[in-house]
Amino acid sequence: MINNNEYEEKQIALFEYQKLTKNLYREKRKKRLKVLLVIIIMGIMFKIFFGTLEFNNFFEYSSSKGRYYKITVNEKQIPASYSLRHKIPIIPFLINFNSYYIGSSDIEGYNNDNFFSFNTSEKYIIGIESFNCYYYDLMIECKNNNQKMKKNNDTRYTSLIITTATKPYERVYEGKFIEDITPYVEKKGKYHIEITAKYRFFNEAKIYFYFNH
Repeated sequence: MINNNEYEEKQIALFEYQKLTKNLYREKRKKRLKVLLVIIIMGIMFKIFFGTLEFNNFFEYSSSKGRYYKITVNEKQIPASYSLRHKIPIIPFLINFNSYYIGSSDIEGYNNDNFFSFNTSEKYIIGIESFNCYYYDLMIECKNNNQKMKKNNDTRYTSLIITTATKPYERVYEGKFIEDITPYVEKKGKYHIEITAKYRFFNEAKIYFYFNH
C-alpha cells in the first residue's frame, strides 16, 4: 500500500510537472508570437519600401481563356484590342506571378486601318459586354464576332480613360467607368478609349479602341 507521504510526494511531483509543462507551453507560445510579429513588421517594411514585386510567369496564359469584348458606341459595334494580366499571388500583397495574353475583338470583314466615324451626335454612349468563345462545348480563342459565344456575367468595368488621338494629345477624362461620355467628346478628331475590366479576382484586362468624332 502507498502511505500518505508517498502519495503526497507523487501529487507534488505531478503538480510540478504540470506547472513546468504549462510554463514551457507559454514560452513556446511567446516565441511563436514574437516570430510572427517580426514577420509582420518585415512584411510591412518590405511593402512600404518595395511595394508588390511582380514577376512574369514562365507559362503564358492560355489563349482559349481569352475573351471577346463587344464594344458599341451609340449601338454601333467597334473592333477592339486588349491586354490581359492573370495574377497569381505567391505571397498576398507582396509577391505576384503574372501571365499575360494579348487579344483582339475583331469584326469580320472590317478593315482595321480605318477608324469608325460618327456624324456630330448629341450623345456618345459606350456599351460593353464580355463573352467566351466555343467550338461545340470546347472553349477556344476568340478572334472575331462570327463565333459561337456565351455571355459572361462576372465582369466588372472599373475605370475609363479618354484621350484625344491627334496632337496635342490630351487626356480629357480619367476615372470610374461611365457609359455616357458625351461631355468629354467635344473637339473634332480621333479619340482613344481605354477601359479596365476585372473578373475572378485574379484577372485584369485593359481594353482599347478608337473612334472618330
